[in-house]
Amino acid sequence: MTAGPCRSHRHGVLRIPALAALLLVAGMACGGEPAAPRELPPDVQTDVTAIAGHLAQVSDTSPALSCDKAVENARWGVETMLEVGEKNLRAGYMSQPAYDAATPALKRLLAALTAEDCAAATGARRDFYQCMSSDYNHVYACGKAHPFDP
Repeated sequence: MTAGPCRSHRHGVLRIPALAALLLVAGMACGGEPAAPRELPPDVQTDVTAIAGHLAQVSDTSPALSCDKAVENARWGVETMLEVGEKNLRAGYMSQPAYDAATPALKRLLAALTAEDCAAATGARRDFYQCMSSDYNHVYACGKAHPFDP
């Protein structure tokens, strides 16, 4: 996985799962000056990989659409990914360029996640909101399963 910009024509949520994984799974450290990579102990890295794999899977495949619940769940998930990314950056597990590449798309998605957008949604966007209507699904999994351009 690279931290550079996505070169596909669908750069919105298609990129979100990759960015989410980047924020959830520790990367390398660097700042103004090159720094030695900071790595997780192997047992912790194994746990992180398992958690990221679990978050990538839709658990509840057919919840009823509830725009209020979907927006609440999706916004919470994106806000959490942004917070985790910031913590990983500060702790040296994520490089500044990787963080800078990830956050704009997540912030665009966060801005798009509204009850009004959900009510007007069709196609993959509606499917995303329906997926997010379940408390058992993560925004990473729903974004991966139902990509749309925010």
